[in-house]
Amino acid sequence: MTDLAVLAAGFGAIPLTSILLYSFRDWFDRHRDVVWGGLAGVVAFLGLSHAMAFVLEGKPFLAAGGSTAAATVFLSVGLALGALVGWFLFEGPFIGMESTRIIWATASFLALHSVGDGLVLGRDFVGGAVPIVRIDPLAVAATVVHRFVEGALVLIPAIAARWRLRPSFLLLFVSLVTIPAAFVPGLFADSLGLANGSSTTVALSTFLAASEASLALLLLMRGFLPMAGSDRGTRWIAAVVIGFVGISVVHFLVE
Repeated sequence: MTDLAVLAAGFGAIPLTSILLYSFRDWFDRHRDVVWGGLAGVVAFLGLSHAMAFVLEGKPFLAAGGSTAAATVFLSVGLALGALVGWFLFEGPFIGMESTRIIWATASFLALHSVGDGLVLGRDFVGGAVPIVRIDPLAVAATVVHRFVEGALVLIPAIAARWRLRPSFLLLFVSLVTIPAAFVPGLFADSLGLANGSSTTVALSTFLAASEASLALLLLMRGFLPMAGSDRGTRWIAAVVIGFVGISVVHFLVE
């Protein structure tokens, strides 16, 4: 499992490099509508389009193992859990400032997304003599861009809230949950058997994707879109489209 450890470590650590963007905080302040609009497009793809596509793809598999009604209830609980987490972060009594609410919501989103990515990565190393992982320069470059942008989802709100460099960097460490998550499919396979372990991994991945989608919806509506549209003008609308299309192209090169 050495190869998996190397890939998981790299995958988990890439978002930390987005701290380099801290040097451009003045530029981000001057172009808030474009920056937040672009990130809104990224969240719309990652958290809504991509996550819900994963849920819809996994739902027939879950239904085959039980019933359509049970699968629907299971995924509905996942959606409700994500919405509950988002509602607690944005409306709960423990976080006072709106800017801080957005930071913790984006950190939660990154953590959920990173766990899901780790599970998908680890699943490719289970059950085969050769791992089914495509490694070529284009795929590696797209993966680096993908994870770097996910780090920016957390860093940009931290910059806007005037967080200092050290706490901003420490918050990015939530992306490292990818590393232990990558080993979960192997643990499931060892303890439950290959078939049951694979089924459990798919069920967990699909459940987390559902939670990610509802959390992303609240994050988009309460965080990124209001910040992007707070200035006059319509540049932020174009930025949303560019962000959505851009991260879509990146995923075309990876998947």
